[in-house]
Amino acid sequence: MNITFIGGGSLRILPIVRALFQTPEVFDGGSIRLVDLKLERAEAVGRLICRCPEYKNVNCKVVWTSDADQALDGSDLFYLTTAIEREPADTFAAQAAAQYGYLHSDQLSINGAFLAARGGGMVMNFARKMEKYCPEAMMLIFANPVPVFSAAVSNYTKIKALGICAGFGNHRWDLPRICGRDQYENDWNVVAAGVNHLSFILRGEHHGKDINAILQEQLTADWHPMPITSSASEARIQEGLCKLVDVYRRFGSMIFSSEFDGMGHLLWTWALEKQQRELQHRLKHFNPATAAADGIQKIEQKFLEFAKAASSQAEPDWHTPINKNPLFGVDFSEISVSIILAAAGLETMRITASHPNHGAVSDFPDKAALEYTMDLHGKNIIPVENQYIPSPFKGLITSLSEHQTLLADAIAQQDGRLFADALEAYPMNKFSAARVPFFQRMFEIFSDLPPDISAGINHLNW
Repeated sequence: MNITFIGGGSLRILPIVRALFQTPEVFDGGSIRLVDLKLERAEAVGRLICRCPEYKNVNCKVVWTSDADQALDGSDLFYLTTAIEREPADTFAAQAAAQYGYLHSDQLSINGAFLAARGGGMVMNFARKMEKYCPEAMMLIFANPVPVFSAAVSNYTKIKALGICAGFGNHRWDLPRICGRDQYENDWNVVAAGVNHLSFILRGEHHGKDINAILQEQLTADWHPMPITSSASEARIQEGLCKLVDVYRRFGSMIFSSEFDGMGHLLWTWALEKQQRELQHRLKHFNPATAAADGIQKIEQKFLEFAKAASSQAEPDWHTPINKNPLFGVDFSEISVSIILAAAGLETMRITASHPNHGAVSDFPDKAALEYTMDLHGKNIIPVENQYIPSPFKGLITSLSEHQTLLADAIAQQDGRLFADALEAYPMNKFSAARVPFFQRMFEIFSDLPPDISAGINHLNW
């Protein structure tokens, strides 16, 4: 296969490629193409790929370039990972959300909608380049909001796009931890449907045993979250596990993955209060005049260790597991590993990802932006049968899906009125008086939107 990574200097790439190299047939005679405007970053990633222990077993070229057109020509798969958030806009937006009573995140939120508007033109431009240079290639999008971008590309171009998320790996941590094992387990076979960051496990099994039977055994009256030693974020993880269990005990449905902005829609008051506390801490270290430069410096500092390893004669730590070695470990949990193995035609893989519905989840339009479980083999995307949204969450998920589908329409068509419609479709605080000044403030903060999208501000007062 020939795989092109846009954002080729991303620190995510080396651990993914090392996992893929465990199956050398994926790249037999193919190439890894790293594209980045900061070519030195892509070069650092490329050189370390060529030095990793697994590279000697594969027949694969590794190239780095700033020319996306050249890299896309003849690609079999395109992986987009790029940051769309910027400072000081992100902190200003977090302040506005707190003032008006909204959640702030990079995905399932009004802020996520404005990030979609900011990044949508770039994503659609890459999709149209793919139509020209590699029309049969699949697009993997790891840039939030992934469901909006995947729906825009899939509904408005000839390219098949999947929105992929770390949440696919999260449930393989969450479920073992609920059962008292602080470890990643890839042998949980579940079917889930909803929207990205708020999907629900419909059914599943672990070593042949039904998931509900397992949970009912584990969630006794005295259940409490186990100590977490595999991560430095013990308190956050334990809090997330407790909320998953609270929802399950009340409704009999387990949330697929414990992202804050997803669960926050079911636990709105808790989420807003938690967000307020975290914002106050954030503001202690925030200087609007230097925030942009500080953000860039933070990114540069994070990359520095990686760049030093690329230029050093000494070998990096190739052997410590990924959870304690995020720069150089092997990341088998990353969803793109399963997708690429499937795209290579080597095996069928069952994943949960964002893609237009196309009949996968009952009672939703074909073009609806949703997350659901599918089987992949080669270029075929085959939804798993009998998927639905459990009660009483269907109304909420329908509204969130409508919101994100309208966003996809708006960015694909560069239509400000549709963008305003998408904001109105967001279900929390829907049609409340406070929404208009909040949306207007967000347009002010996101002053870099394309003019046609910015025109959406003219449709807020009616």
